[in-house]
Amino acid sequence: MNLLQILLLISYIIILILIKIKPHLFLRIRSFTALLYVHMLFMTMSYIHNDHRLMWFILFLVIGLMGLALSIQRHFQMYGYIIGRVMAYHFAIIALIVGSLFITPLIPTILTLPFQLLIQLAMVFLTVWQTYLFMTYAFLQRAPSVTRANLIVLGAGIYTEAVTPMLKARLDRAILLSRQLEQFHIIVSGGQGPDEPISEALAMQRYLLQQGIAPQQISMEAQSTNTRQNIFYSKRYLALHKQPHTVIVTSSFHILRALRLAERQQVRAFGYGAPTPHHWVSRELIRDYSGLLFQYPWAWVCFSVIQISICISNLFA
Repeated sequence: MNLLQILLLISYIIILILIKIKPHLFLRIRSFTALLYVHMLFMTMSYIHNDHRLMWFILFLVIGLMGLALSIQRHFQMYGYIIGRVMAYHFAIIALIVGSLFITPLIPTILTLPFQLLIQLAMVFLTVWQTYLFMTYAFLQRAPSVTRANLIVLGAGIYTEAVTPMLKARLDRAILLSRQLEQFHIIVSGGQGPDEPISEALAMQRYLLQQGIAPQQISMEAQSTNTRQNIFYSKRYLALHKQPHTVIVTSSFHILRALRLAERQQVRAFGYGAPTPHHWVSRELIRDYSGLLFQYPWAWVCFSVIQISICISNLFA
């Protein structure tokens, strides 16, 4: 173990402790981005020095799972079903990594390159997954510390002219936050899909009015059909109703991807997560997590090129 690896490991443990005692420090997408790069760096260093990658990977995984368990201990029974499904994803990816590690000694050295790349990508995917779960839980439990803000509520599919339970949860979260603010303006964002009777924005506006939100405090953005467009078309309303802060309100599993899409469109925002029915959460977590990672294309390209270069250099060492 070299000095850099020791420092990275200590930093990782400190970060997990901070997530537990100071979760507000991690309510920004930049925190996730920084931790993604840290994991990439650590796995790269282990590969360069050939320092028992599997051992380091398992160590990171165990520390991450222990930190996650400590964070959600108050709600462990509530999230028991979700935890079981999430652990199934863990074991599936671990099996992929271990299988690849067993295969590489059995095939010609030149053919190990794709397997080595797969191992590195899977290790980063699974260790960063811990960070994603930590932060998703933090967004659900803690409201942003702001006093004046524009709230962008992201839409979700509707089947009638009424909001669905998932969309209602997002709106209720926005209402809860608005009551804690000195000044606010709510932007409901969601267009009309081919199988929807009205736009999601209109359904959301009607619900907010029923809950006592004044009409002048609501703007409707009814053009968007995906999260990227939600942010893009909402920007004009941010300019019309200037507030010092912007908060994106959506389901907790969706927050990080929404914040990353906002960041890529130069919208600096906080996030506030709404609860989701448990039978959907585990599936949506892995889907949105994968979608979030795709929002870092150049990071993955650079990481892959470096891993391939290391593998090639090892072939000729």
